[in-house]
Amino acid sequence: MKQKALALALVLVMALALCACGGDTTPGTAAQTPEGALSGGTWAEREAALSELQSYNTDDMKGPIPAEWTMPEDFTVDDSTRVEVNGDKVLYGVFADGWLTNGFTVATYADGTLTTIYEFKDGLAHSWQRFFSPDGSKLAILWKANADAEDWNLTLVDLASGEASGVELPDMSIKTTVTEEEGAEPKEVSEAPYVILCKWQDDSNLIVTSSPQQAGEGDLVSWVYTLPEGK
Repeated sequence: MKQKALALALVLVMALALCACGGDTTPGTAAQTPEGALSGGTWAEREAALSELQSYNTDDMKGPIPAEWTMPEDFTVDDSTRVEVNGDKVLYGVFADGWLTNGFTVATYADGTLTTIYEFKDGLAHSWQRFFSPDGSKLAILWKANADAEDWNLTLVDLASGEASGVELPDMSIKTTVTEEEGAEPKEVSEAPYVILCKWQDDSNLIVTSSPQQAGEGDLVSWVYTLPEGK
């Protein structure tokens, strides 16, 4: 019961973020980033449990930044700054209502200096998502072009080259059974998901899951994307 309560609480937090950003509740599955080296992977459907929803968000919105790092004077972290650190790389950006409102920057740290290696400015991404792959070599970004957009986009970034690859999402629609009138046969219908989430399973596989607005309004839909061989 505790796991279910935590999962439902996460869906509520995500719902509030979506409503605060324009009330968009019908995300689609467009891919606006051009194809690249990470685009040619394969999708496989998987089962997902409500209890796993809590695992898609980060435990620490502020890094943490290693204590031994001496950050540049113009680098400031306050209550509205999202920070994620992996090895010598740091991702940072300003967030509000659950979204990175002006994209984010990824930089490498060395001897008190930050060197930018990638910038995302295409749209709105969830602030609570974990972006880095476990080894820190890649990013996964689920995003919308603007607050009113219905389509969701998935972009994968190779941080060694800085190349961003658009990945077309599979069918993320929620299947539910409805009865249109009393005495009628129930039928299955497909509805747009309320939110789409992603997390790295390992350095080569990314899990993408869609959820209805409330528990009981349909099952979670989940797929795993395997990167092209050698990537």
